Amino acid sequence: MIRSVDRTSSSVAPVAGARVHVPTLRSRRVMRNSDVPISVRIIEQADIKQHRHDFTEIVVVLGGVGDHLLDDDRFPISTGDVLVIDQNHVHGYRNARGLQIANILFDEQFVLDREHSLTHLAGYQALVHLEPGARSRLSFGGKLKLTTENRIMIEERIHELRDELTTRAEGYQALSLSILVDVIVRLCRIYRTSASDTQRNLCDMGYVVGYLEQNYQDRIEIKDLEPLVAMSPRTLMRRFAQATGTTPMQYLLRVRVTRAAHMLCTTQASMTDISAEVGFSDSNYFSRQFRKLIGTSPTEYRHAYTSSHA
Repeated sequence: MIRSVDRTSSSVAPVAGARVHVPTLRSRRVMRNSDVPISVRIIEQADIKQHRHDFTEIVVVLGGVGDHLLDDDRFPISTGDVLVIDQNHVHGYRNARGLQIANILFDEQFVLDREHSLTHLAGYQALVHLEPGARSRLSFGGKLKLTTENRIMIEERIHELRDELTTRAEGYQALSLSILVDVIVRLCRIYRTSASDTQRNLCDMGYVVGYLEQNYQDRIEIKDLEPLVAMSPRTLMRRFAQATGTTPMQYLLRVRVTRAAHMLCTTQASMTDISAEVGFSDSNYFSRQFRKLIGTSPTEYRHAYTSSHA
């Protein structure tokens, strides 16, 4: 049963495999161009049941109203709202009435491999990684709402991106990526500079998240995080939990396991080498935590990936 926005949930978004089965949209089906895994759709959105996808989606509401379903919650949306949905959430739409949206679909890893500096932006961490998961806990209080001027500016850039992907003129791959990064950076700047108290906290925690994701291979303690946001340990822990639903150390653990999963699929490195590479000093502890978060052992995970891509 879907809860409305006034019934907030304190549950953390589950990691792989914890939710009931829902349809999955695959990037290979919606991003027809393998050279640049980016797609743009400008549509009138009808009601649609919840689904998940293996890519990141930015939604800009251009007109109309409706309800956005995210995991177990429902939030009203209207002109100017910006939503980000990643692989960790299921979503859909209900009660759509003239709901005009611009969808930007992209492979986040593809983008970050080429523009890693995005991860240094507190607004990026807040808007793309923190706000979606915190939406229920914060009763949608951390959302980005564009002014008319900003919405028109972003919409124009989205049209440019769609035109590049459609015409596929010489150099369109580079220019498409450039326009996408431009849109993302502009949204992050708007989020950072027009922030409410809730948004400011998400941005502050974005600095912490960015530090954890950039330094996950190192030994990190709470005292290492305090100078980033000039907060006491108690305040930092409380605000981090508000933003992420978990503790900094648990978040760090998830980052390490996620990086390990990527290495299992893309390298032939041993389990011992992978565990050390992502910051674990004990390979047995790594295996236990991997199974706890992913639901299978590292060996089984690699085998499943290899079999499915044979």
